[in-house]
Amino acid sequence: LNWVKMQKFGFKYNKKDAFCNFCCRKKNPHPDFNEPIVVKKIKFKNRDLFICINCHFDFLDKADGNEYILNKLIAEKYNLINLLQKANIF
Repeated sequence: LNWVKMQKFGFKYNKKDAFCNFCCRKKNPHPDFNEPIVVKKIKFKNRDLFICINCHFDFLDKADGNEYILNKLIAEKYNLINLLQKANIF
């Protein structure tokens, strides 16, 4: 299992080129905010990735506080996205 390393600092707001590697969002989905999504940098398989605040808390919720499950969920989703992109499906 490739462990995900979360940056200790918090989320970045108003990052102009913000992009979530897990849901592919760029814009804030909330209708009252016309700004980039809020993201956090993570390291996975020696790559710097960004996860939006929505995906981050979805994963945390599903993992129910278990770090092993959290890492497994992030790894599975990232690997699935890569597979779908290689097949030109995503």
